[in-house]
Amino acid sequence: MIKGAPLSSQPNKHFADLHIHSIYSDGSYTPYEIVQICKRLNLNAIAITDHDTVSGVEEAMSHSKDGFEVIPAVEMSSNIGDLDVHMLGYYLDYKNPHLLSYLDDFKRHRAKRIKEIIGKLSNDGIKLEFEQIKMVAKDCSLGRPHIAEVLMENGYVKSIAEAFHKYLGYGQPYYVPKKDVQPKEVIRIIKESNGVPVIAHPRTINSESIIYQLIIDGALGIEVWHPEHTLRWRQGFYEIALKNDLLMTGGSDCHGKRADAVRIGVVGCGEEEVNMLKKCRDRICNEHNEKVII
Repeated sequence: MIKGAPLSSQPNKHFADLHIHSIYSDGSYTPYEIVQICKRLNLNAIAITDHDTVSGVEEAMSHSKDGFEVIPAVEMSSNIGDLDVHMLGYYLDYKNPHLLSYLDDFKRHRAKRIKEIIGKLSNDGIKLEFEQIKMVAKDCSLGRPHIAEVLMENGYVKSIAEAFHKYLGYGQPYYVPKKDVQPKEVIRIIKESNGVPVIAHPRTINSESIIYQLIIDGALGIEVWHPEHTLRWRQGFYEIALKNDLLMTGGSDCHGKRADAVRIGVVGCGEEEVNMLKKCRDRICNEHNEKVII
């Protein structure tokens, strides 16, 4: 485990940004554009962590060379009741047939959810077409941000934030719950794909007891460095990581060009964190090989 300097003295220059979204989920940059931006920023490693899809991984990894590494990754959705819990999976086998089957099923559920939201909006006179939303999403992993963009295009709201505040956010009249998936199931799928499961933006969970339950369920790391984490929160997650021998990661959670989007590379982590992820991935692979031999 990393036993480095106190969190307050961590360097500002980052080696890696391990949390970036592309057009294949709810980001606005293509994987190629992300790679070019990261190279200009002199980052050495990145992870495109699209929501419940690995569709952009291969395109990004084709540019992984000359000291620049693209880590195959994903951000997977789960929930505990009404609380969304996201798990990041790093160095996973993105061609694993069981993983791909699971993600395909999740994609179908996302489409069904979008249609339900459209139906609820339509009942109150807010007319949206599913095909228009698919065009905005470019047939990628559908999500509420794509509905928000169409609400803007059709003049119902002036911003993405307004769309969520008035229509799409949790507790609003047109909210439809995601597919009910327990975090333990997502952690299992990531590990079975030889990936390293890491708790994403734990500030949004806002419960130490749930974080500890995720550790019991098999989470091997925690995202310490994230734009939504104040220094106090980062310090708290840093200490949880040290006490529980967890890996630490960090990333910008950049979604692209939107006005309120965080820029790539603003938050990240160091070379040691990336090396620790690799070592953990190797241990998981070795364990799986031993099980096959037995």
